[in-house]
Amino acid sequence: MMHEVSGQKGHRTERSTFWEAFLFFSLTLVITGVGAFLMADYLWELGWNHSATLLWILFVILFGYLAFGFSHAFFGFILRRFHLPFARMPMVDEEASTIEDFDVTPRVAIIIPVYNEPVDRVFAGIRAIFDSVMRTSQGDAFDFFILSDSNQPEQWVIEEAAWLNLLRDPNAQDRVFYRRRPDNIAKKSGNVADFCRTWGDHYRYMIVLDADSIMTGETLVELYQRMESNPRVALIQTAPGLVNGESLFGRMQQFANRLYGPVFMEGLAFWQQNGGNFWGHNAIIRLRPFMEHCDLPELPGRKPFGGHILSHDFVEAGLLRRAGWEVWLAHDLDGSYEEGPQGIIESAQRDRRWCQGNLQHGMLLFARELRGKTRVHLANGILGYVSSPLWLIFMTIAFWRAYVEGLGTYVVEGSGPQGIAVLVLTMVLLFSPKILCLIDLVFDRERLRGFGGFLNAVTGAIVETFFSALIAPVMMVFHTRFVIWNIIGKTVGWSAQRRGAQGTSWDEAISVHGVQTLMGVGIGIFTALTNPTLFFWLAPVLAGLWFSIPVSVWTSQLSIGLAAKREKLFLTPEETSPPREVVEATNPPGEPDNRRFRGITSAVLDPFLNAVHVSLLRRNRRRLMSGQKVYGTSISSVVPTSGESRARRLLAERLLREGPKALETAEMISVLSDIDNMLWLHRQAWLRPNKDLAPWWVKAIRETSASV
Repeated sequence: MMHEVSGQKGHRTERSTFWEAFLFFSLTLVITGVGAFLMADYLWELGWNHSATLLWILFVILFGYLAFGFSHAFFGFILRRFHLPFARMPMVDEEASTIEDFDVTPRVAIIIPVYNEPVDRVFAGIRAIFDSVMRTSQGDAFDFFILSDSNQPEQWVIEEAAWLNLLRDPNAQDRVFYRRRPDNIAKKSGNVADFCRTWGDHYRYMIVLDADSIMTGETLVELYQRMESNPRVALIQTAPGLVNGESLFGRMQQFANRLYGPVFMEGLAFWQQNGGNFWGHNAIIRLRPFMEHCDLPELPGRKPFGGHILSHDFVEAGLLRRAGWEVWLAHDLDGSYEEGPQGIIESAQRDRRWCQGNLQHGMLLFARELRGKTRVHLANGILGYVSSPLWLIFMTIAFWRAYVEGLGTYVVEGSGPQGIAVLVLTMVLLFSPKILCLIDLVFDRERLRGFGGFLNAVTGAIVETFFSALIAPVMMVFHTRFVIWNIIGKTVGWSAQRRGAQGTSWDEAISVHGVQTLMGVGIGIFTALTNPTLFFWLAPVLAGLWFSIPVSVWTSQLSIGLAAKREKLFLTPEETSPPREVVEATNPPGEPDNRRFRGITSAVLDPFLNAVHVSLLRRNRRRLMSGQKVYGTSISSVVPTSGESRARRLLAERLLREGPKALETAEMISVLSDIDNMLWLHRQAWLRPNKDLAPWWVKAIRETSASV
């Protein structure tokens, strides 16, 4: 049997990846150096002072970040077009033993952490992935775990019902498991840690998915085989493609992801090689090294910088690399998908959570024994958000100096070749990556057909660039505010992401973007009256703030997204030829049941669901009493005292007599968590006369009886 070797052997391959990183960062530094020299010459021409020093430092940081992004596109384009033998992780060894040769087949756990997610969509996705895996020759090696952290009572029991419905397929029995944590301590990382402690020893690998992840069976098996063929590899991250964009914003995001993504991912894989990163989902992990090295500590100090590590995935990849294991990006694999936000506000809400998590990495950036590439990943994540306030400070100082020193007209009209060179070089770094991606598309006939032809792709790229220019100043203001909030100690709550194109209302847009709009209008009026030349140069930035409200509303609407789809605007290969798994995951069978409290009703009245719900509660109790650690759960919460039992019985009585509306969320959770109460509720609901039940229960019992 192929055995796992010590991660320390990974040091042999570290030297072999030196030249790729050297070439990549050499180009980045050369471009940054040229820009820094031209900017210094330009500022010297204008007159060097303290403000010029600060401007130059900010420019070098921001220009270097821009050059870093350009280098990804440049090397990615060269590698793809000239088919150079770089940026590829070791593939499956055809001469080595295949998985079928093992006496005991290594097991893989596919885990899906969920937190108050749309149940129909989540379980349709799980079903699509499960069916796809079962169509492969290695389907028996995979088990599925739905790891719920949902803290809403209705959500909890609906998830259980959906799991039971999935188990109607005989193939899913003893293969698909459901577990809910009573307390979601440490959020997703705590959820995964609980799985590792409880079931990790039973599996060699785990594949982590998000609630909106979709992966094909062929891709899952390929990841499995690559891990078996490369025993020094601890983690393989796929490059998920965005699908199911419904609004105009969602369609733009997935179009940009599918058009530009392959080139940028090739460049990313080129320099990071075996020092890759982890993005938290759509990746396979070798469990033994993960459990040995990725037990995350709490950061010292108060939140938001202290406490549990929010963006745990970057840190986990870094810890695996520190231990000598390899982490790769399998950018060449198709069949890995996810869904994106459908509006500007939803995107900003997600970025706010990511911002706090990435800024926490500043506490780890100079931690001992981390590899250099890990520090680059951490710094890149931090700069992705800190760059916004840096740009804002840069522009503020630049235009303040123009007003105070009377340089407005000269800055624009008389700056000489240095200023023009800085502007041209900046524009090249901004727009040439998109041009390179379009050129790359021309040479890939199959991908080109997926985008509806070259003219359609160019049209989409132009429109996407226009809207990106409008949205960029809005996101800059958002990110600046998020960074400031974190600095002053405002933390982020953990809420479920909005799925689908629900649309942004005008009231919501005015509430969120109102201050941005007023700020843009105020700056525009002031500059137009005092310095029309500067107003001309500021207008492209201010326009995004002026129109932030209507742009946010219009780009989030499903109707506008559908109109764009009919016109084949932002067409992607997954729309031209939809993968079977994507279609099945986004089209749940049957009509959705939108009845209020339908889950609680079934948990009480349906004898089968009631029995399963109670059995799951008993299993948690057995785990605790047998000494297994249930993360974040106290004994009293699983085995209540007599006083607690009496209080819960009173709540159950009120539930029957007054209906579900009578109980608060915490009270309903308390009732649903009590084994004796759930058995008692089932008996009482069916045996009591109608006069002793709330009218709501009488109606529910009649509907249940009629459906049997």
